[in-house]
Amino acid sequence: MRPRQSFKGVSAEAIDAIAELFASDAKRQEFSLPNDDQGVWEVSYRSESGNIRALLWPAINRIDVTVGPHMWVVKGVRELEVIDGLEFIARFGGNEGDGVLIVARGGQVVLTTTTEPLPPSGRPERKPASPSE
Repeated sequence: MRPRQSFKGVSAEAIDAIAELFASDAKRQEFSLPNDDQGVWEVSYRSESGNIRALLWPAINRIDVTVGPHMWVVKGVRELEVIDGLEFIARFGGNEGDGVLIVARGGQVVLTTTTEPLPPSGRPERKPASPSE
């Protein structure tokens, strides 16, 4: 695996990279959406803070993450970034704002959202410091 990989949406390649990140196999689930030949995929991992379970829905660019009793669901995933040995980052959003879901190998999960769409890069623009700061 390259140190850092980016994928458009929840693609088959992104699913494979997430499985590799968690030293796991992506397992196709018995359920899926009607007329969905891409299926739903599960990647599981035993982390320091509990079991991580990611359900990946490529047909609708959705990710469901469960760690212990906690669950996060994001829809409209535009980009997935996998950082080898560390985490995956899902950038998502639509008309009502944008967000980022980060899932680390250690079991830490961060979900952030904004009511204003992010620029195309998916990263907030930094304003230069004023001379008085």
